[in-house]
This record gives sequence, C-alpha cells and structure tokens, in this order.
Amino acid sequence: MLSKIRHHKLRNKLFLSIFIIFTLLILIFKTTLLILSRKLDEIVLPLNTFYTLITLDTLSSLLVLMGFAYLLSRLVPKPLEKHIDLPNEKNQTTIKLQMTLKEVEKERDKLLIQLQKSQRMEAIGTLSGGIAHDFNNILSSIFGYAQLAQMTGNDPAKLNYHMNQIIKSAQRAAELIEQILTFSRRTEREKKPLKLHLVLKEALKLLRASIPATIEIETHIDTTDMVNADPTQMHQMIVNLCTNASHAMMISGGTLTVSLTTVDEIQPEHQNKDHFRAGPFLKLMVRETAEKVFAPTLTAENTEQDTGLVSAIVKEHKGLFYIERISEQETSFFVYLPILTSHVSSSPDSRTNMDIPLKPGKETIMIVEDEPALLALIEELLTKFGYSVHTFNNGKSALNAYQKGDLNVDMIITDVTMPRMTGIELAQAILHENRNMPIILCSGYNDTVTDSLVKAIGIKAFLEKPLDTSELLTTIRTVFDK
Repeated sequence: MLSKIRHHKLRNKLFLSIFIIFTLLILIFKTTLLILSRKLDEIVLPLNTFYTLITLDTLSSLLVLMGFAYLLSRLVPKPLEKHIDLPNEKNQTTIKLQMTLKEVEKERDKLLIQLQKSQRMEAIGTLSGGIAHDFNNILSSIFGYAQLAQMTGNDPAKLNYHMNQIIKSAQRAAELIEQILTFSRRTEREKKPLKLHLVLKEALKLLRASIPATIEIETHIDTTDMVNADPTQMHQMIVNLCTNASHAMMISGGTLTVSLTTVDEIQPEHQNKDHFRAGPFLKLMVRETAEKVFAPTLTAENTEQDTGLVSAIVKEHKGLFYIERISEQETSFFVYLPILTSHVSSSPDSRTNMDIPLKPGKETIMIVEDEPALLALIEELLTKFGYSVHTFNNGKSALNAYQKGDLNVDMIITDVTMPRMTGIELAQAILHENRNMPIILCSGYNDTVTDSLVKAIGIKAFLEKPLDTSELLTTIRTVFDK
C-alpha cells in the first residue's frame, strides 16, 4: 500500500515537471518568433504581450503536450513498480515455504514421539511377564530369609547372614524398578555425554528377566568410549533391538549375541549413500541365532517396521542403522553412532558409599510420610542417631502444626505424593513463611518433579525411594553442616 502511494506521488511530480518545462519552452518559442517578426510595438505593453502569446494555437499545443506528459508519467513508473513489488512477492513465497517446513518438522516430531510412546508401551507389555517372574523370585528370597532369621535368632552369625541376604534381594528389586522407570519415563529428549556400555549393561539386566532361559545371552563389550546421546532413547533402542531379535527364538531357543566395539569407519557393505559422517564410531551389534525354524520367519519388510523406532532414534543421533539377514535362522542388527571426541568426566554415583562414617545429631526434624511402615522406620532410625523427631501422615496436619508455632523444628523431610496436600505444596507453603527452612524431598516415582523445579522452590535435597538409610543420614548431616 505504501509503495503504491509513493508511485502516485512520483507520477504527479513527474507530470507537473513535464508540463511546466513544455509550457516554458512554448512561451520562449512564441516570444522569439515575435521578436524576429519585429513586432516590437506589441512587446512594449505587457497586457498586449500576454494576449499575443496566449493564442488559440498556443492553447491547443499546450493541451497536446499535457496529454503527452500524462502518458509519459504513466509509462515511466511501471518498471519501478515491477522492480519494487516483485521481490516482496518472492519474499512472501519464501516466508510461506519456511513456515510450511517448520509445521512439517513439528508434525514429524509429534509423530516420532507418538511412535516412541506406542512402541515403548508395547515393549513394556512384552517385558511384563519376565519382570513379574523376576519379582516373584526376589520376594521368595526375601520371605525365605526373613523366616530363617526368625528361626535362628539365637545364632548371631546366621542371623547376620540371613539379614544380609534380605538386603541384597531388596537392592535387586530396587535396581529392577529403576530400570523399568528409566525405560518408561516420559522425559524431554536431552543429549549429553554418555557411556553407552553402562546403558547396555543396565538394559541387558532388564532383558534377562523377560527373555526365556532357553535363549542364551552372550555379551562382548570391548570399549568404554562415549557418545553424545539421550540416555532414555539409548535404553529404548537397545531393549527394542534385543526384544525383536529374541522373538524369532521364543519357541526353539537360541543365542542372542550383543557386542559393542569402536571402529574407525563403517563396513563397506553397511554404507549408506545418505550418510557421509566420518568416524570413529561406536558399533553396536545385536545378532539372533535360532536353533531351529518352526514357523515362517519375519520378512525384511516386517523387520523394518518392527525396528522403526530404532531407525528414528539412530537417525536423530546422526548415526547409521543396518539390518543384515544372513539366513532364516540368523539376522544381525548394526548401529553406528559417532564417538564423542572430547570426553567429559562422568558424575559420581548419587548413592552414598556405605563405608562413610555416619554422624549423629541433636537437631529436631519433622517427618511427613503417608506410608505408616516407612514413617515408623525413619522415626526409629533418626531417633537412634540422636535426632528429635515429630511425625505426620499428611501434609495438611504438618502445615497446621508448623503454623501454630507449637513445634520448633530445624528440618523437614517430606514425601511428594500424599493425600490432602502434596510435598511440593507443603514445601512452598513453609518456605513462603521461612525461606531458610531446610527441606528434603523424597519420592518413589513422580515425573513432574525435576531438578530445576526443586532448585526453583528452594528445596535443599531430593532423594529417590527406596531410601538408603546411609544416604538419608549423610544427606541430613550434609544439609545441616552447610
């Protein structure tokens, strides 16, 4: 619109300029003719001169020149309009194309997330039978050793052995829960320096619980190199590959071979014209070797459909995925991921070392926990180490007691998920009144609680259940001594 207004103004100025120039030229021309014809007596009087100059033929010439000037003013700006408007149209087309590409990219990301969620749930369903079997074994061990401990109460050595076995079984159960939560957790994709061999070991522990004993798992890990990857996606990728590979061996049994090595380049037969990245790479190989073939095996097309999630994850991590069908009884899956050249030291394990001496204390601590057995356990533990303890089974009653001023507490330890009031709400309410109150948050599983949220609220520490007594005592002392 602005460009059109400018064009009209330019046209009007051009028309006026042409008209004035031609008018002056005509007047000069007529005056010259009068002088040459020696009609000087007519030039003496100004009025006569004016009438002489403005004659009918002069007016006719002016009208013709006005029309000619108008046509020129119409013709001259047209190239300017073209020059100004065409780039704008191209820019608009480019902007629209960019917006369309962004929408397509967003839709692709949404579909990928849906695919990951769908295949993750499918894998969890496949794993559930084996997980239940493993849990039953763990529970049988706990129940058995607990009953033996009751029977051997008079023998301290045997009692101590039985109690240690119960603790080991509980730790196995905790590890299994952590692996399940890692696999099913809905987190934002975040790539970071990752030791893939550790993720591989964790995933294989989870798979061992679900894969039948007729399938032998052979592991060959020959590298500790790191990749820049999302841990949850890597865990999903390994579980998906191994689960698909084990399906062909469910009836007959066989061997599932998993290897992780470092290579300088991709094998020539695995090369892809669309992948130009230079090495070195981490090479993950998963191979199924069935004993016999009782049923028609999966076609190459079905295999690619079942590993669609793996292909998408590998592509997102700038890697290469290749399927090699050797025979009806043997298929290999290869994943190449770029190695992270600048190694970053991994953070130490969050679990506290059992060898660290546990310090007692004399402070007063409020415990808020809706599970009665756990509440009684924490109370007994802290009392044994010299702390004064006030217990509450919900956040509302704990907040009321604190606001009344009946209790003088030095620290609050609270669960996250509780009836009537959550641990987050309790922490926010108390910190609103006393910003310096040390609060430790505990949770069995809550995917809404993040490190950034904990820091933003002002909570001093966050512990995951099952609680390790040494870790709890050390964390309490660390917060108090800061």
